[in-house]
Amino acid sequence: MNHVKRINKPYFIFLLWNILMIFAVHGLTFQHEAGRGISGNGNPGILILFPSLLTLLILCIWTMSLSKWWLYDQHQRWDEKVHVIVPLAAVLLCVLSVFLELHMIENLRTQLGGFTNDPSSAVYRFGWLNQYTNTLYYNFPILLFGLSLSILIGWLMEWSIRKSSS
Repeated sequence: MNHVKRINKPYFIFLLWNILMIFAVHGLTFQHEAGRGISGNGNPGILILFPSLLTLLILCIWTMSLSKWWLYDQHQRWDEKVHVIVPLAAVLLCVLSVFLELHMIENLRTQLGGFTNDPSSAVYRFGWLNQYTNTLYYNFPILLFGLSLSILIGWLMEWSIRKSSS
């Protein structure tokens, strides 16, 4: 148990903050119901969307830095096979998150009856960023992709440090 370090509390709190921001974006994004008119209330979700994306960027940079140094510290304790699992898992999670995002896009397209260039769509002639599409820009698959990519980049940075020192 000596080798297990405490959880980085500020990082964990910031991760939870980002998860709460996903719920906030989702909560402020209107859900279109077929047969009902479109909302004329503007786009309140945009007020939280841009700060959410900024906090995601900060979290990804922080994750990249933490993973680089954590992996560097763990390298002496791990077997080479275990060290290969980290980038492999990160790539698999990136692929999974892309599939989840594509699924979300297709579900939203079905719900809206098309997108902004389809005359039968609820968002016809709207911009791509509107009161019904905020969740396409910040959601769990995007958070998963950002964190997985950050861990992969952190692993690559740790690998380059290890290779240059040997």
